[in-house]
Amino acid sequence: MKSRILFTVLIASISFSANTIIDPEKEPLTNGFQSSKIPLEWLTGDQPQLLTSMANSISKRETLSGDSKNLTAIVGGWHAQAIGQYKDYVYVAFSDGSLGKGEAKVGSKNPVGKLWIYNTKTKQSQLKNLESGYPHPCSIQVTGKYLTIVIEAEYGLSQAALGNKRDEQSLVLIYDLEQDPNCSIEVGRISQENTNSGGAGLAWSPKTKCWYMLVDQDSKDGKVVVYKTANEKLDSWQKQPIAKYRRYGSGAGLNLLTASDNSIWGLYYENTEIEKHSFANYDITEDKVRLFKLIEPNGTPVARRTVFTQTVNISTPRIKAVGELLANRPGMRFGAGLRYENGVLELLTCQRNMNKSFNIDRNTLLGGKRTQAVFMNLAKAKGEIYLSSLSNSTQNHNLKKNQSESGAMVLQPPVKGDVNYFSEKSISSSGFGGLSSLKKSAQWTDAFEAHSSAPLVLFYLEGLTDVQGQMIEYYTTKTSDNKIN
Repeated sequence: MKSRILFTVLIASISFSANTIIDPEKEPLTNGFQSSKIPLEWLTGDQPQLLTSMANSISKRETLSGDSKNLTAIVGGWHAQAIGQYKDYVYVAFSDGSLGKGEAKVGSKNPVGKLWIYNTKTKQSQLKNLESGYPHPCSIQVTGKYLTIVIEAEYGLSQAALGNKRDEQSLVLIYDLEQDPNCSIEVGRISQENTNSGGAGLAWSPKTKCWYMLVDQDSKDGKVVVYKTANEKLDSWQKQPIAKYRRYGSGAGLNLLTASDNSIWGLYYENTEIEKHSFANYDITEDKVRLFKLIEPNGTPVARRTVFTQTVNISTPRIKAVGELLANRPGMRFGAGLRYENGVLELLTCQRNMNKSFNIDRNTLLGGKRTQAVFMNLAKAKGEIYLSSLSNSTQNHNLKKNQSESGAMVLQPPVKGDVNYFSEKSISSSGFGGLSSLKKSAQWTDAFEAHSSAPLVLFYLEGLTDVQGQMIEYYTTKTSDNKIN
């Protein structure tokens, strides 16, 4: 299966500082929980370092191959929805794709969502049944020693199209992983009646000594709501939310973060298709992250949200096929998990479907300035790019790609991209290493040359007869909105 995150060339000559985020301040609670804080400077400014590092840090692919019996049990209708990790345990939520009983109510004997628990040290795995009647888990966040997972009764649009309508109802479940990493100890829950919940994030406030949860509500007037506990216990949730804000599409990649000044921030990780007319023959998606302060250091919900948006990944281009099902697409549409453990900050994503093995992408978020330069060949020609760093003369690389192929490198900015292509007359089935006569006659044509210092930049070729090239730079953008009530 193709990688969700673009193939990345690892270059030994590149070295960067600030490989980890060291968190010197941890405040223990009476129940033993320790809350890791994100340095405030990583979350602020016109180009927040957290978003920059998501866009330009190198991703590492890991293959998980646990008990084959368990893997077989979730082949077919099952698909991954979310991922998280606590110590040596990886958690992946799987949605049940079987039809069940159609108009059945919650609690009836119907398909049930499952949590796949994989031990990276022992290589063993198991499946945990979640709540009966809730076949669709949506998001996972691991906060310290607690795992928060949202499960829905509704199957979603794909099942509704098959006439399999169910109740719109959802639960947010919280498990104590320190007591049992296999999620047998439930310590809190929030019930969402008459609405789907696409995601939920959990954070602790050392200032107010209570918990906050941001819950997505997929309803006609879609919004996200903030809940608060009465004290430090996770079973003391107040019934009514303390604030509501506008919703941004699916909340399945929702996480909450506590900053070093005790403010709490929300983060959405979602997937959308790149809207560009010239890309009409290709399926190209981009992963976007939205970051915003949610709770002031004193525990008060912000009256006005400033939302920073950054494209952090561009998927490998795929030629569109008629009738292709969403479940067959490689990669993860949403449900990313942000892991902050032992001073290291990581972004975890996973492939959508499970076969005999299952791949996850681990992106360790690094400090410092870097640029991820992506090259895509969408033209009916052979293309190449010469990538170089204008601040580091040792970083000079050449990528050659056929139609629909792509590649990426991470360099010190500013970077220079020199893009060329074979004219249509020179194209041959012999490829780059063809017959000597073809080698002599084949000529490269200059397409364009451009410079960029953006965290993420896309160089591409397009066209069927008249081949052209362009560059798209991805910086953080900023918008604002008000609290609903």
